Amino acid sequence: MRSIWRRWVALFEDADDPAEPHYDPVHLAVVLVASQVVIGALYWLLWTVFVYEGGISARIRLAHVVASGVCLLVVAALYRADPPEFARRRK
Repeated sequence: MRSIWRRWVALFEDADDPAEPHYDPVHLAVVLVASQVVIGALYWLLWTVFVYEGGISARIRLAHVVASGVCLLVVAALYRADPPEFARRRK
C-alpha cells in the first residue's frame, strides 16, 4: 500500500530532469481559451452566412458579405499554409 502511495505522490512532484517535458498550467489555459475563441468565431461566421435573416441565399446583406469574406480569407490562409498534394507537385 505504501509503494502505491509513493508512486501516486511521485506523479505530482517536480521533475529534476531537464530533458523531461515541462507542462505549464498557463499554457494549458491559453490553449483552452484560444480554442473556445476559435470555435466561437467559426460558429459566428457560419451562422451569419447560413442562418442570419434567412441566410445568404434569401437576401444579401452587409453581415453576409463580411462573414463570407472572412471565411474566404481563412480558407485562403489555410490553403497557403498547407497546400494540397497536387499543388505541391506542380512547383
